[in-house]
Amino acid sequence: MQDYVTGDIFTFNPPQQTLAAWKPFWDCVTILFQFQNSDVDDGGEELKEWRLFWVAGLALLRTVGHVLDKVDAKKTSPHGKVIFERWKQWKNDKEQAEIFWNFIEKERNSLLKTYSFGARFVNDPEGAYIEFEDGSDAFQLYRQAVYWWRKQLIEIEQSIHSN
Repeated sequence: MQDYVTGDIFTFNPPQQTLAAWKPFWDCVTILFQFQNSDVDDGGEELKEWRLFWVAGLALLRTVGHVLDKVDAKKTSPHGKVIFERWKQWKNDKEQAEIFWNFIEKERNSLLKTYSFGARFVNDPEGAYIEFEDGSDAFQLYRQAVYWWRKQLIEIEQSIHSN
């Protein structure tokens, strides 16, 4: 999977933020901050708060896409055209948008439709952490997804405003 992490997401402010999708995006960033600055265990015992942030975070990651499609695409003709083309790209090249289809969409659906978690608490000799079903660090995967959305929103903004 491609690495989307560039710069400091907590201090970098994209120059254009006219899309409504930035609102749920910034809530995703807040949850990322929680993941990066909170403990998942206390003396080896799981602190279950991470699960609430996980459900909220995945729902919000998917909300960014819904707001793009249902709100931003209807703003103006250029908005609609650019956003429609971006969705078409993601659908036609699922490898390029792998983090969306194989993580954001899939995990959100598992959580909200069956309350099945792809992430789980692990406490091994290296310490306690949250592991995703593919063996990766779940919080780092969430981080990649947040950075992926930032890249997409910046590119969409640039395309809309260059027309």
